[in-house]
Amino acid sequence: MLRGFTDSTGVEWRVWEVFPNRVSDKSSAELTRSSLKDTAFVNGWLCFESSEEKRRLAPIPSGWEFRDASTLEELRDRAVPVTPLRRAARWIPPAA
Repeated sequence: MLRGFTDSTGVEWRVWEVFPNRVSDKSSAELTRSSLKDTAFVNGWLCFESSEEKRRLAPIPSGWEFRDASTLEELRDRAVPVTPLRRAARWIPPAA
């Protein structure tokens, strides 16, 4: 389920559940589960995403999808910020 809410500062957030064992490729599923084995994220997490930030909360709180915006904001505040992946600089060949 995908939910949206606006926090008390006016930032729009999207929230959804992520389940690592629901990937299509079996080898990817095994790799994902084994890399998460000793973490709180092994059985899934809530992903909070705004235009500026992404956060993860585990375990997934029961009934989160029915909570009001202020409760979702509290859950978002408890979530761990995700460090963005660095994108490799695109190489542009010199002009001839």
